[in-house]
Amino acid sequence: MSTGSLRKGSASFWHVLAQGLMANGPLGSATTALTAAAAFGLGSLPLAYVAGIVIVFLWINTPYQFSLRLSSASGMYYFVAKGTGTEAGYMAGISYAIYYLFLIPANSLFFGLLVPFLFGLLGVTLPAWFWLPLAILFLVPVYLLNVNGIKLSLNYGIATVLLELVVLLIVSVVIIARAGDHNTLAVFTPHFATGGISGFGIAMLVAAFGMSGSTATVYLGEEAQAPRQTIKRALVIGTLIVAVLYILVSYAFTIGWGPLHMAAFASANIPGLVVIHNYLGAGPELIVGLLALNSVVGINVAATIVVSRLVYSFGKAGLLPAGLAKVDERRGTPINAIRALTLAALVLVLVVGFWQGPGNGFIFLLLGATMAEFLAHLIGNAGLMTFYKRLGKFGFVRHGLLPTLSILTILVGLWTTFVPPQFPVWIAALIAIVAVIVGLAQVRSIRARSAERAAAIDASLATIGQDGGA
Repeated sequence: MSTGSLRKGSASFWHVLAQGLMANGPLGSATTALTAAAAFGLGSLPLAYVAGIVIVFLWINTPYQFSLRLSSASGMYYFVAKGTGTEAGYMAGISYAIYYLFLIPANSLFFGLLVPFLFGLLGVTLPAWFWLPLAILFLVPVYLLNVNGIKLSLNYGIATVLLELVVLLIVSVVIIARAGDHNTLAVFTPHFATGGISGFGIAMLVAAFGMSGSTATVYLGEEAQAPRQTIKRALVIGTLIVAVLYILVSYAFTIGWGPLHMAAFASANIPGLVVIHNYLGAGPELIVGLLALNSVVGINVAATIVVSRLVYSFGKAGLLPAGLAKVDERRGTPINAIRALTLAALVLVLVVGFWQGPGNGFIFLLLGATMAEFLAHLIGNAGLMTFYKRLGKFGFVRHGLLPTLSILTILVGLWTTFVPPQFPVWIAALIAIVAVIVGLAQVRSIRARSAERAAAIDASLATIGQDGGA
């Protein structure tokens, strides 16, 4: 073991693209996560995904513009620190770390719910408590893939994402073809949305949130080949693939369920699998369900890559114990960071699972992750504007208007998600906010007590990232 650096040049363009696509979890999200957007978009769900593309590209503009000139394993921590300073960078880094940290146990709890559902398709009823060993077991393959090297993790990503995309494409085409006269372009109007334009606006935000996972690519800045070129390409191409796919799937599921009956879709248990059962039969439903489990594994693999690189960077900076920056010499992985993250995810599974139950616990963690991501986007957009002003290359549209519009959409998202505050939603949101405030207090305390440590933190930025021209 050595403190060292991550293995440079070990991830090709296809690996980086797989990281972004895995973070979206196309098949798992398509069969389950469309329900949140459907609750507001109803029969206008496909239009929500079309419109959501605009918001997604507002959001990814910030990491894209940063990636033109910067690359780092710490992603937005490094980006914002270069633009606004270490304090703001650490706040952005903590926000993204909390986002992905909460996402991992949330998906573990979801796994504990989905497996019994699939067994139910076979006529087997599992005990109610069985979610616990399933949720814990789910952490094992994610851990093993990550500790054994970035190439193994992302080779798995390339294979599994390709399979997911092909399956979703086939399923969608079959449903659309068999729907016959039920096909209609009316679903691409806001006519069916609950609450009219305002309800559609919420559906559009939720849809965008589900398509923004490709930002996970920027955390491969130390390991990607030609990172500034590779990451920006993977970021855009990955987002386009996901957006086009989700439009197709949302159309197929809306037509398959019936545009006038989408309220029932939104309240159903894994409605995507129900539609697949109705149009393709029980066999394909079970196959897609099993692949959806694998898709959720992929999301957690990508999330673990992100958080472990952030924790590794914080360890190198002295913001967390230096042992967390240890790199396995043979595999080139931040193994102590991965171990600490897996342990933290296990604790969250147990605490939140027993406190809220697996279903409510999944929602609780997802809402905490949502607040953390919104905070990260806000800090990142502000950091982008400051960075390009400092650089003397500020462009009004790319570095001013687009980040400002992104901030406005995020503020709307915060309002619609967390106002009025409800128990226990406000606790999940508060945890994310407190974590960021504690991080800010930590850095300021270090600066006040030790000029030498403060200088070391600032200097560490030079060891975890690279600057360069577009």
